[in-house]
Order: sequence, then structure tokens, then C-alpha cells
Amino acid sequence: TEQYPKLDKQEQTEVVMDVQHLKGPGVKDVSFQLRKGEILGFGGLVGAGRTESVQLVCGITGKTGGTITYKGKELKVKNPKDAIEQGIALAPEDRKKQGLMLHMSVGENIYFPSLLQISKHNVIDYTKAKNIVGEYIKALAIKTPSDRQICKNLSGGNQQKVVIAKWLAKNPDVIILDEPTRGIDVGSKQEIYGIMNELIQAGKSIIMISSDMEELLGMSDRIVVFCEGRVTGELSKTEFCQEAVMSLASQS
Repeated sequence: TEQYPKLDKQEQTEVVMDVQHLKGPGVKDVSFQLRKGEILGFGGLVGAGRTESVQLVCGITGKTGGTITYKGKELKVKNPKDAIEQGIALAPEDRKKQGLMLHMSVGENIYFPSLLQISKHNVIDYTKAKNIVGEYIKALAIKTPSDRQICKNLSGGNQQKVVIAKWLAKNPDVIILDEPTRGIDVGSKQEIYGIMNELIQAGKSIIMISSDMEELLGMSDRIVVFCEGRVTGELSKTEFCQEAVMSLASQS
């Protein structure tokens, strides 16, 4: 009966990532802090610079200014591989084009980012691969006839779970979810929210970019609002309301 599952938790204070005056393509001046065990929501209108900012953090595009401090040290990433190796994972907005290999199986998609960990002398240990795949199909309740099912044949919600599963298999500390429930049904949304809560209970940190106002207000612990490539404000849980977000999202 409750769309957004609530957790009883204390406000987190340990800062995992501190971004100051970040600049780059589509980003003019972005600063925010991500704390351990929280869901930090990114709000704003389409084209406000939310996705572009996390792409700079993950090394998808190169930053032209600003600093990123991660676990007390300056974060230096030249490409997404560097970010992944340091425990930062991004589930992109377009799962079909950027998040999945649709023509490959559920199992192949899940274990693909972990190939180095499950291979020896460039030969895949399929026993390890199958164990990883089975663990995350069960943990995320991915509805599939088998791990050999081709990803394009899954529903949107189960495709999104596969995207999340492949990164959880890498055991990241920071998970960035860009529009995590876009285009999926209400039941699958509930399951995704439950997974997010389990992650933060395990001490992970989540950045959630969402254009769904109810989702943003319902799942976030804090909200950073963007407008035209800049951060225009931050809202704590007690300040959450649609009017406050929209007011900050329209400030240039």
C-alpha cells in the first residue's frame, strides 16, 4: 500500500565523495557531497546538467575544471574503466543502448564486467560465472526462464534489474542510477526501490537522477537541484516539496 518503502535511519555524516566547482561539457559549475549510506537525488529539468555531471565523475567525458575528492583522495579518472576499478558504477538512462548487450544472454550481461575476476590466463571459469549469475538473479528476483535467456526478450523492469545486477557483481561503493524506473511497470518499480534500500543498508551510496517528482521526493534523503549546468540549491528531507524543487529548477 506504500509506493516508496521507508527506512528508519539516522542522518549520515561520513562524506564519500566531495565534488567542487565541476566544469565540463554541459556543466558550468556543480558542487555536491555524497554521504555513505544515503540516496542523493538529482532534480531538475531535462538538459539541466544532471547526467552530464555524473558522466564527468565516471570519466565518460573529460572535466575542464573543478575537483572530485573520493574517500579522502582526489579522484582521477581518464575513462569509465578507471571509475569502475575505484568502485563507482553507473546504470545509464538508456538501458537498451548503453546499459545492456541486448543480443546476449542474461548471464553474459551479468558476468561481463567481472570477467577479470572470474578468468585465469584469459580463460573464463564458467563455474564462478554461473555462481555469480545465479546469486544475482535470485537476489534481485529477475524473472527469466534461465540465465541463457536473451536480454531483449525480457520485460523493461527485468532488463533494468540485469543492468543493476551486473554492477552489483562488481561490489561498488557508489552506484549512480540515471532514471532507474523509466518505462517500467509499478510492480517492478517497487522491487527496484527495495533493492536501493538494501544497498544503502549495506553501506553503499547512491546518486539517483530522476525526472519523476514523486520518486525524487519519495526515495531521496537529500536533493540537489540543477538548472542550466549549475547547482541552484540543496534540500534536506524536512524541506522536501514539489514547489521548492521546481523553484530551484527554474533559477538560472
